[in-house]
Amino acid sequence: MANQENSANKREDFKKYLSDLGVIDALTNVLANLYQLETRPTDPLDYIRTHMTEIVQEREELKMLKANYNSMISQIQEMEEQNMELAKSIKELENYGNELSKSKLEEVDENNVETE
Repeated sequence: MANQENSANKREDFKKYLSDLGVIDALTNVLANLYQLETRPTDPLDYIRTHMTEIVQEREELKMLKANYNSMISQIQEMEEQNMELAKSIKELENYGNELSKSKLEEVDENNVETE
């Protein structure tokens, strides 16, 4: 009795393992596609191997695309921060330029008043 429970637990653990990693879904999809074909391939194992390989390749490509996406998001955030810093610097320089212009105007006005 205990041996049967142990065997059932192992089976359930294995099913969960396959399910968590998407193996069951992938197999189900390939088998469903095979079932839906109007003309059956002469070598169904070859069909399954080929289409399972496509799924693995798609998964790898998806991983690469996600990594690329995350990298791009990070770069965008960095550029936005740099943009904000540069905009702040521009604003400070504009303010400094305005203050400098005002002081030059005041200096010119003072010189005009002294010469009159």
